[in-house]
Amino acid sequence: MKEDPGAVIRLRYCAFLTLVLVLLSAPIGTDDAYAHEAHQAADDCRVDQLRDVKVRASAKFDHNGRDYSILTSRMEVTIPPGWVRAPDLLLGTHASRYRQALRCLLGKVEQKDFFDFEWRLKPLTVEAAQQGTVVHYEAVVWVQGLETYGVGPWELDTEKPVWKLRLLPPRNLVGATWEEVHVDLGGPGANWVSPPPAIGEEGTVLRWHNRKPVASIGLGFHPPMPQRWAAITLSLDEPWEALGAYSGSGAAWYVATGVGVLVVAGRLRRGRGQRPTDDEEGALRTLRSWGVLQTFIGLLVYMGDNVLYFLSDEFLWKYGYGTTVALVSLIVVAALLCFFGRLNRTLLITFCALMLSIAAVSIASEVSEFSLLPTSDRPMSPVGLWLTLVAYAVVVFVFWVGAFFAGQRALLMNGGRLPLWAVLSVSAGLSALTLLWAFIAFWRDWDHLTWLVDTAWTNYEDKWLERYDLWWWWFPDSSLSLLWDCVALVLTPLVLVGALRVCRAEQHEAGSFTPSEAERFLFVVFFAFVVLPGYGYYFGISGSVLASLFGMFVVWVLLYFARSRSVLERPYVDNLPLGRVISRTERSDLLRLARHYRELQEQLHHLRAGSPAENTSAHEAIEREIDRLDQCLPEGVRPVDVAFACGPMATWWGNACRCAMIACLFGIPATGLMYWVDLIGSDTWIPLTRSDVGFLSILFTVVYWHVIWVSGGFFMGALWRDLPGRHGPTKALCVAVAFAIPVIAHQIIAELVGQSVAGVTGSVAAFASVMTFTGLVMDVQTFQSERRYWPSSASLVMYVYRMRFASIGFFLAQIVALATIWKAFREGGPTAPPPGR
Repeated sequence: MKEDPGAVIRLRYCAFLTLVLVLLSAPIGTDDAYAHEAHQAADDCRVDQLRDVKVRASAKFDHNGRDYSILTSRMEVTIPPGWVRAPDLLLGTHASRYRQALRCLLGKVEQKDFFDFEWRLKPLTVEAAQQGTVVHYEAVVWVQGLETYGVGPWELDTEKPVWKLRLLPPRNLVGATWEEVHVDLGGPGANWVSPPPAIGEEGTVLRWHNRKPVASIGLGFHPPMPQRWAAITLSLDEPWEALGAYSGSGAAWYVATGVGVLVVAGRLRRGRGQRPTDDEEGALRTLRSWGVLQTFIGLLVYMGDNVLYFLSDEFLWKYGYGTTVALVSLIVVAALLCFFGRLNRTLLITFCALMLSIAAVSIASEVSEFSLLPTSDRPMSPVGLWLTLVAYAVVVFVFWVGAFFAGQRALLMNGGRLPLWAVLSVSAGLSALTLLWAFIAFWRDWDHLTWLVDTAWTNYEDKWLERYDLWWWWFPDSSLSLLWDCVALVLTPLVLVGALRVCRAEQHEAGSFTPSEAERFLFVVFFAFVVLPGYGYYFGISGSVLASLFGMFVVWVLLYFARSRSVLERPYVDNLPLGRVISRTERSDLLRLARHYRELQEQLHHLRAGSPAENTSAHEAIEREIDRLDQCLPEGVRPVDVAFACGPMATWWGNACRCAMIACLFGIPATGLMYWVDLIGSDTWIPLTRSDVGFLSILFTVVYWHVIWVSGGFFMGALWRDLPGRHGPTKALCVAVAFAIPVIAHQIIAELVGQSVAGVTGSVAAFASVMTFTGLVMDVQTFQSERRYWPSSASLVMYVYRMRFASIGFFLAQIVALATIWKAFREGGPTAPPPGR
């Protein structure tokens, strides 16, 4: 909606003295004044002219395929030409008479009941027709707790096992003709209905016709268990909330990841077989530190509020201090990241002083009468209106600085430093974007809540200040988990890769052509906790830990069977694996041998196409040479197979880094696809624009999926020589299968219990496509030294994949993957994710 210029001037550019006077002045008006104004408004509505209005109303529940139940209300009001306010409905949405006309019809928003908190994903529309003016009005609500919800003319009470739905007609439309009232319960049958419907279908679809005046329509039903338990785990006064995805089960994943990191550190230390060097000891110490730190921060972020609620109940605290605790927790996390990242002394002292000052001001605001920051029981002071933005910007800035320095230490293990100016600049930019989005989202939220409010009301500015205070009171709690999730999903793979870079065995063992047993265990943990997406949300509880454990089992089985079918694991001289016999210095000779083998095959192919009698001797000579080359290798292995199996780089670590870089490039369109499916598709974008942490949600989604593609590429490259198959796309298929099995298992479970499976198919197809293209490029780069012999890169690709079966298999796999991706793209994601907790 367009902003009211008067409101913009009055609210956005009001002077500081005006804010002081507004804040200190007593609210004008009493209950008697409100009652008088309501009576006057009723007279202005000319209710006597609304008796011929015709109304159609419907309520539709959507449970199946959702994590939360959704109730959609639709209302169509046909107004006869005789109503004096009908022409006002055709005015602009900010016109005072337009809003007054809608208040008359919908019975929403008064000076005393100022805000309309329902969600409207589609704008209200007005059409002028011959029979009168028709108003189409749609609203929606997500059941995210055991409470009472108002949506359109309906009221939904979910506080008991039997949910109750009642029709509460607007007071000015009670005498109208309700031509049709339609309720679709979305599956469950009604337990009771009053009055009896005119038409019913299996107790789940109910209709009433031509009711005038409309009676109080009500019904009760048992909701599906998954959606009801999802609401229970989001209700703060329920004991099961401690196990919800935002509490205990969310923290459990970080605890499991931290334990996995600690076990990896122990396995690497024991797998070394001798005393580690100083660099290796430092890398292992960093790995162990991160495992402990991740566990502690995960518990603090996800269980800190539960501890607060417990203490509040024990000590009977009058006010909730959730925001202060969230802000202090965010400060603690930022400080821990700074210490882990080993900032220089000057920066560390400066940041700690700033953080302690902000924490002290927040605590002092709670206990004093002058609130410089948002508190639980008093509005902010005029100075606090601007100081809050500065304080939050500083905290977020320090958080990002600590995150970048922590990532630098995790990957480089003190072996290098990022430019300080770059870290500070990027951190300042991220902090500014976070706060700027929150500030813009406040205005969008304000316009949405006050869509029927008259800007001339006497309490307009008081309500604006109240909402502004409440908006920033929520911000620390909303941003804490998202900020931590954004950082943790990057730091965990970085610290594992950084430790592996320093401690890998191939630096000391010349015959180490693939990762050692300890390093393979690292990759099992890496795949389960980094590569696999965090699907597994059932009955309001996160099952990510179980999904990761199942993923560990799947990838362990894959590696166990893959090694026995790997080309380089075939027994060769003295029963040693072929890969151990081939040294790094023979790589160029190996590529020349593979080229020679291909040339012989090409010559043999041309000879077979000619006259057999003329080319018998040449044919036999070539076959003898091919047989000689084949006898130099294990049975069933050709020289070209060995080149493909070794990969483009001399070491498995080089293959891992190269594969990760290729996947990073091919993952860009896949990230765009998943961004569309998760955030843009359907109506998802609308709630995001009103979210104070919308920018963080976008950042998390983009980083989350890109980390999956890059980590999957690193995993495939590191185990390139262990994976079965002769070509890169075949190896990619093995990795894609290991990715798909846990994800499809989640899809099966979710469909059986009736919960969301949005984006699952698209994620599998996108991952398979990225890995397949990455495998293709790895194969081409294996023979990159022969590029000069071919007129174009396409010619080289055709040369590399001259075998028809491999080429056809690759293109068929890509067609299937792209078709699946297009289907996911067209369907989009879930209809608007829940607005928040």
